[in-house]
Amino acid sequence: MKQFFLPVFISSLLVVDAHAEIQHQWDWGSRARYANVDAANSGQSASLLLRGNLNSQWSEWLTTFVEVDSVGSTFKDDHSDGVRLNGQPLLQDPPGTEFNQAFIAVNGDNFLMRLGRQRINIDNQRFVGGNGFWQNEQTFDAIFSQYKFASNSRFTYSYIGNANRIFGDDADKNYPGRGPLPNGTTPPRPAVNYGDHEQHTHLSHLEWNEWDYTRITAYAHRMENLDMPAASNATYGASYSFNYKVGQVKYRLQLEAAQQDRFDIERDQLPYYLVETGVGLGSVELIAHYEILGEKNGAAFITPLGSNHKFEGWAGVVGNTPNSGVRNTSVGLLWRASPVRIETHYHLFDKDVDGDAIGAEWDLDISFRPARKHNLSLRLAHFDPENNSASTRKVFLDYAYNL
Repeated sequence: MKQFFLPVFISSLLVVDAHAEIQHQWDWGSRARYANVDAANSGQSASLLLRGNLNSQWSEWLTTFVEVDSVGSTFKDDHSDGVRLNGQPLLQDPPGTEFNQAFIAVNGDNFLMRLGRQRINIDNQRFVGGNGFWQNEQTFDAIFSQYKFASNSRFTYSYIGNANRIFGDDADKNYPGRGPLPNGTTPPRPAVNYGDHEQHTHLSHLEWNEWDYTRITAYAHRMENLDMPAASNATYGASYSFNYKVGQVKYRLQLEAAQQDRFDIERDQLPYYLVETGVGLGSVELIAHYEILGEKNGAAFITPLGSNHKFEGWAGVVGNTPNSGVRNTSVGLLWRASPVRIETHYHLFDKDVDGDAIGAEWDLDISFRPARKHNLSLRLAHFDPENNSASTRKVFLDYAYNL
C-alpha cells in the first residue's frame, strides 16, 4: 500500500491561522533529452519532461509543496524503458504523469519536519538519493525530520513507507513487463522494474560540522523492501571529509567505511570502503577515486536506494552491484570556467571476490549554462568489457530549463 499521506495533507490545512498572511508561489521547468545506445543491440529514445510546482506558505511555521511531473517519449520501438520491456536497450525515461512531490513542512528555529511525498538526498546520494539524472525522479512517501544543534551540526531521521521509483506508476507489478513467450504465457514484470517498492525503512544520519576544514558523519540505515526482499539490508557507516585551501591550491579528501547485513540471503558484515582525493588549481581539479563494494560468500554490498548512475560509470553496465562485488578505481579531471563545465573520468572495474577485471570505462560530461535557468549538456560513456564481448557506448544530449 502506498503511503501518500493525503488525509494528513488535507487536515493540516484546516488548522491554518486565519490571520496569517498566506503566500503562494508557482514555478515550472522542463528538460528535453535525446539518448542513443550503441552496443550488441543498439537503440535510441527522445523524451520531454514538464514539471510544475506550487509552494504555499500558510503560516510562519507551516508550508506545503506540490509538484507534478509529466514525461512524454518517442522512438518506442527502439528502446525499452522499464515499463515496456521489448528486448531493446534499456533507457529508463518512461512516459507518464504523476505527483513527484506533495508534502507538508513544519519549520521551527532548529527543527524541520516534512510529511508526504518528497525527495530525500543524503550526503552525496551514494546510499539514498533521487536518481535525478532520469526524467522521472525517485521520490519517497516518507516522514523526514531534522534537528540542528551546536553551531552547524544536525541529526536527521527519516521513515520511508514507499519508494516511487524512476519507472513510474505504470510499471505495476500486476501487469506484464514484456510480450507473450513462445508457449503463449505472459511472464510477470520483474520486481527490479516495479514502479513502486513498498518499504519499512528507517534512516538515521548524524553530521558533525563544527570545525573549519573537517566534517564527520555517521549513519545507520535499516531498509526493509516488501516488494523485493533481496534489497533489504542494514547498513552502518561513517565518513570523514577534509577541505583546505592554500593560496590558489585546494585540497580535499574523503574517507568512508561501512558494513552491511543483508536479511533475505543471510549475509552479514559485507564491507564498503571509499577513498577520494582532489587537488585543484584555479579552474582545474584532478580527482582520484577508489571504492570497494565488497563480496562475501557469493553476495555483495548493495545500494538499492542510491543514485547509482553517478557512481558506477555513466554507461550503466556496472550500475547494480554484481554478486562478485566491485572495485572501482578511477581518475578524473574537472575544468570549470563559467558558463562551461567539462568533467572526464576513466574507470577500471574489477571483481572484489578475486580481483579479476570486469572492464574499463571512459566518461565525458560537457555542460554549457549561459544563464541560471538554462543548461545544455552532452554526456558520453564508452565501456569496454574484459571478456571481449561488444562494447557499450551511450550518448545523452539534454537541454534543461529551470531544473
